[in-house]
Amino acid sequence: MRTYFFGDIHGNGYALERCLAHLDEVKPDQVYCLGDLVGWLPFGDRSLRRMRALDFPTVAGNHDLLVAGLITDHPEQLDRMQATAYNAGLLSSYPGAIDYLRNLPLALEADDFTVVHHSPFDLPPPGQAPTIACFNYLDDLALDQSLMAWRRYAKRLIFSGHDHLPAVFELLDHRSPEPRVYRPSATQSLTLRLRQDARYWIKVGSVGGPYRDNTAVANTALYDSEAQTITLFRLPYPTQPLRLELESHIFLGNLATIRRYRQLLSQPVSS
Repeated sequence: MRTYFFGDIHGNGYALERCLAHLDEVKPDQVYCLGDLVGWLPFGDRSLRRMRALDFPTVAGNHDLLVAGLITDHPEQLDRMQATAYNAGLLSSYPGAIDYLRNLPLALEADDFTVVHHSPFDLPPPGQAPTIACFNYLDDLALDQSLMAWRRYAKRLIFSGHDHLPAVFELLDHRSPEPRVYRPSATQSLTLRLRQDARYWIKVGSVGGPYRDNTAVANTALYDSEAQTITLFRLPYPTQPLRLELESHIFLGNLATIRRYRQLLSQPVSS
């Protein structure tokens, strides 16, 4: 079984179309979306319409929940709150859009893997609503605090997005005090053969940005359960049309986060 994963689209239709073209090339058996269809970029209506039509199994991202009004952001996240408010207004006129975001599940389960937006270890207990605290980032401290639960976790593989940093974390059962980390280069995809005596947490990275590794490419992943491999793809796409749209956007174009994003889009991807 070959399973394809992508997420963190954030309204970037140009990167999404590159991802979908790659899907047609790879022809996987199944596809999962890791959430954050909307948020950050002021074009959430485009990405949401496209994804709803495709009807891939999709988990809720923090931006999806923020735009749907289900969680409240950290007060210091001013740029993100403005992007959320803009996208919420944009989608409020699109029939069924907010209800769709509200009904996305927090996790999806398969035989040997779990799909979440960020971490299965930060999700609320059944019956409790999520909060923004369920969507912190996987820094060294958070990873260390997750190790005990990860070693006992029922699924061997975890696929998630959120951090916008593509990586494969390999945890050797009961032997290594901390996981090994494998990351792709700026321009080259990475294929890793899985060990039978290890667990894996795959952070797929972002399709649409903002790109925290300063590389403006669409990031996706493929799990081949028969070959026992994970591939992290780095897919270039035309960034200049998006940069021009953001430069002319009168509401969100001057947010500091979007300004940095525009600057990155204008730079060639270097190896």
